[in-house]
Amino acid sequence: MKFNTVAAAAALFAGVAYAEEVEESKAVPELPTFTPTTIKADFLEQFTDDWETRWKPSHAKKDTSASDKDNAEEEWAYVGEWSVEEPFQYKGIDGDKGLVVKNAAAHHAISAKFPKKIDNKGKTLVVQYEVKFQNGLDCGGAYMKLLRDNKALHQDEFSNTTPYVIMFGPDKCGHNNRVHFIVNHKNPKTGEYEEKHLNSAPSVNIAKTTELYTLIVHPNNTFSIQQNGVETKAGSLLEDLTPAINPPRGD
Repeated sequence: MKFNTVAAAAALFAGVAYAEEVEESKAVPELPTFTPTTIKADFLEQFTDDWETRWKPSHAKKDTSASDKDNAEEEWAYVGEWSVEEPFQYKGIDGDKGLVVKNAAAHHAISAKFPKKIDNKGKTLVVQYEVKFQNGLDCGGAYMKLLRDNKALHQDEFSNTTPYVIMFGPDKCGHNNRVHFIVNHKNPKTGEYEEKHLNSAPSVNIAKTTELYTLIVHPNNTFSIQQNGVETKAGSLLEDLTPAINPPRGD
């Protein structure tokens, strides 16, 4: 196939002119500057300069049997480092920082204590935070736990076995892809705690932009899970968790 040289040249110059016009119209706007919110909450974190006074990395190791202790400790030690930084891509607000995991394929754990014990009896509980998978997510989680009141807790020993009340947030590895909602419930008769897992948990939206995760638990034992303000799961604490919070009669 042959091209008319003059026509081709004209098309080329037209293309260059069009591209220049598009680039000018897509000039990057000036980003807004981060301003701390005035919203009040039982616990609110925006990772300003004093974040290290609240957040303490864990250096714990998972409890293991003596036979495989050495290998398991090396695998499960919380050696991942933490930092507070602005995102390196899809930055939306100048000066807006977040907590960043710094090591691939490493266990990370960090905690912050509430100013005071939360008693939400007769009140609506709202847990909300942002997640940004800047490098995507192959296998890992970005969930959080609301810990059980424990004055003896040492933050540098926070681990997978630390007693908690609620676990919530995204987790994906292989075919497992879910937004966790787990309630660690105390049996009023036996006094023992048991994990109650959400049935048919919604999937994690893997994106390199910021995702907002929200859990709302109402006093009437209903709950709602939202992603970016859109409800992806709703139900009852008494009907949509397994094992059931209320056991069958006779148990």
